[in-house]
Amino acid sequence: MKKTPGGGNNKSHGADGNQRSRDLSVFSKAVSLFNAGKFAEAKQLFDQLARVPDTSLAHVARSRALICERRTRPS
Repeated sequence: MKKTPGGGNNKSHGADGNQRSRDLSVFSKAVSLFNAGKFAEAKQLFDQLARVPDTSLAHVARSRALICERRTRPS
């Protein structure tokens, strides 16, 4: 079974569950952009996710944003 970032803070009801669903949708989009080599676009989404209340998801997003930043720097 595949783990999703932020599994430890899953609030699956009400507004919190809806926000988590939206955050995971943004994360999925960011990963797709990352995998397509669109690091600047992916970084914007990861930066946005770095500020969500779900600390696990925020941590993963910050890590990915740093990778994007490194990959967009001139050599």
